[in-house]
Amino acid sequence: MRNHRFRLKCGVVWGRLLVALLLTLFALVGLTALAHAQRQSFRSPLMVSLQQAPSGRADLSWNPQNHVLTVTLHLSGLPPGSTHAAHIHAGTCSAKGNILYPFKNVVANATGNVSTTVTTKNVTSGIPDTGWNITVHQGATAETGDLLCGNVVNPKRAVSVSALLRATSP
Repeated sequence: MRNHRFRLKCGVVWGRLLVALLLTLFALVGLTALAHAQRQSFRSPLMVSLQQAPSGRADLSWNPQNHVLTVTLHLSGLPPGSTHAAHIHAGTCSAKGNILYPFKNVVANATGNVSTTVTTKNVTSGIPDTGWNITVHQGATAETGDLLCGNVVNPKRAVSVSALLRATSP
């Protein structure tokens, strides 16, 4: 009888131990799955706002009579509400020179787009064949680094050209 009680107690203890181990195993598997799901669903605000890669176009038009340069910027894929410095630099995107024509800062709308027109007076030589680039910066100043850049190419010395703006490499 004693032997039977001992076996019964051992069976109950082992059964409880097995249940505890299984519950611990299920809890660990559940926590691992939860951690993985949270890691997959986490997106920083910048990642959410930049799901579409930033890009754009600059349409330049020069009036030879009054020497006014008009630049229309069409940008997309920016963080909503973000502010960016933009201007015309001397040189190319890969070898920038000084800022030639600063623009008023541009602000992305709620969907991360910008469409704005700026005018610059006293541009006496027109749009050059090469040697200009349009740069949009990551923030409100040029010190924030480049976000978009496009070389202005005008081999026929036309009064209107467009430049594609592409994301710059970090």
